[in-house]
Amino acid sequence: MPSDISLSDIFAILLFLLSWFSINWISNHYKTKEKNTLYSLSKSYRNQWMHNLLERENRISDVALVGHLMRSSSFFASTSLLVLASLIAVFGVIDQAIKVVDDIPFAMHVSASFWKIKLLLITVIFIFVFFKLVWSIRQYNYTVIMIGAAPSIFDENQQMFAYAEKLGVVINRASRHFVDGMRGFEYALAALAWFIHPFVFIAATLLVTRVIYRREFSSRTLQAMEDN
Repeated sequence: MPSDISLSDIFAILLFLLSWFSINWISNHYKTKEKNTLYSLSKSYRNQWMHNLLERENRISDVALVGHLMRSSSFFASTSLLVLASLIAVFGVIDQAIKVVDDIPFAMHVSASFWKIKLLLITVIFIFVFFKLVWSIRQYNYTVIMIGAAPSIFDENQQMFAYAEKLGVVINRASRHFVDGMRGFEYALAALAWFIHPFVFIAATLLVTRVIYRREFSSRTLQAMEDN
């Protein structure tokens, strides 16, 4: 443990972790009859989509839509790898990086060992993001496979509904991991503020959490989806 780590640094990192995992849990699991989240509503739309596509003879457009979602995950997964490569390169030029940060007004000077811990935090975040997005891509692939394997005609409606439910589970989990990866990008931006000052880190964490919470619970997109 670096000797120059302060109580404000410890509080900032604990608040950061608590905020990130709390907003993830609330967004993915919270739902009441009176209040939905953006994730719960989009989950309902995806379930309806899976039911509707099984009633169509031509499912090419559905496969194309899933492919579009898959490409979004692939883009951000590739981006996270590029960021990771850059972060690893920074470990080799710590002294120069510290000088750059020290030139920022109000930046707190810390030891090289403490600076590495801060850099390691962001590295771990993007490793987490990469694994989330890769798993999202694989599950979108499995969704396409299940669409291709679906019979053109079902003997009973109950069989079609059961197959649609299974499709919904797979594509919803793919979307959930994609959203978790996107939140990792957002919180990584907040973690950058730690290089300047722990109080700036705290403010950035609260700001990012507030933005995510507002989008999930009171955005215009949410209202438009609820109206339908």
